[in-house]
Amino acid sequence: MRFLITALCLFILVLLPASPGLAITDAERGLNAEVSTPAPPEQSGIGLRLLDIPTAAQEDPRARSYIVDRLAPGTVIERRIQVQNDSDSIQSVRIYPGAAHIEAGSFIGEDDPAVNELTSWTSVDQERLDVAPGGSADVTVTIDVPADAPEGEQYAAIWAEVRSTSSEGANNIIQASRVGIRMYLSVGPGNGKPADFSIDSLTSARDELDNPKVTALITNTGGRALDITGDLTLSEGPGGLSAGPFTAQQATTIAPGGTGTVAITLDPELPDGPWNAQVALKSGLVEHTAEANLTFPEAGQGQTVEPAESPGIPWIPLGAAAAVLAMLAALVWRLRQRKIATTNHQPSDTRQGHRQEAKTGPGHP
Repeated sequence: MRFLITALCLFILVLLPASPGLAITDAERGLNAEVSTPAPPEQSGIGLRLLDIPTAAQEDPRARSYIVDRLAPGTVIERRIQVQNDSDSIQSVRIYPGAAHIEAGSFIGEDDPAVNELTSWTSVDQERLDVAPGGSADVTVTIDVPADAPEGEQYAAIWAEVRSTSSEGANNIIQASRVGIRMYLSVGPGNGKPADFSIDSLTSARDELDNPKVTALITNTGGRALDITGDLTLSEGPGGLSAGPFTAQQATTIAPGGTGTVAITLDPELPDGPWNAQVALKSGLVEHTAEANLTFPEAGQGQTVEPAESPGIPWIPLGAAAAVLAMLAALVWRLRQRKIATTNHQPSDTRQGHRQEAKTGPGHP
């Protein structure tokens, strides 16, 4: 019985995988980073910060940087943002929503004026602000989803824009710079299809500077747009070498049903391999890891390999094993109880048997 219990315990330990280390760059790399529009010149000194985070999304890094939500038609929500003036002069700031879209792995803020359905549902309580040097001002953003709004995910940005006029010859040129906060709004009943993605392949290559590079092909298999970051670790290299983790240079944005790539550039001094490459990717609370054997080419693109995704904890087999273990423990307990009961009664029965044998043995009638 002890052998069975020990064997079952070892079986359960085998089911539990070692937890891979995740040194992943956080998806929020500054509130205004990764919005595809020219960064404001330093003299403007304008920044934006999201103040309100939904209670249900407190643990999601994306919700700390962007307005991310799923709303039923007919719902109204409010989010506060803060405009900051880090310059040494008063700034006249225009606040407005603008349409955006996802293209080639990037969240693209379209040129003003750019409208879509989401911008028509969005308003701000202050469209123009004069912000003192070193000061800040709060703005309330209201999203009013109409009752007949179509289901699906839409994208926009809340912009803070500063304009200035410069003279070149006889012409006055108006220069505009802006920073924005992304908006990801999914419309539909319930929570909708959860966010998820798959790692379809890993490709080795060398870039134009001959640096080794690994590119992961990602498919968004869920119902929400993703901002994927991650890192790569190399092991089992020539002479038993290991290297990393190496972090992706920027996040890749992928719309539901779309595909995109996450590129990670490595140390130029690394030997070609072969290597065991382990990639760990993340968007918000969704994480996946995968690994493959790769060798870097002398130049250009190398091999493309379908990776083996690192398994998670097999909860169903583990639950079944735990149930079997509980049944065995209960059986052992019952057997021990019976043995104890038998032991407690056995001596008296044996002595009585001896006395009866003494009475009925030879020399007695």
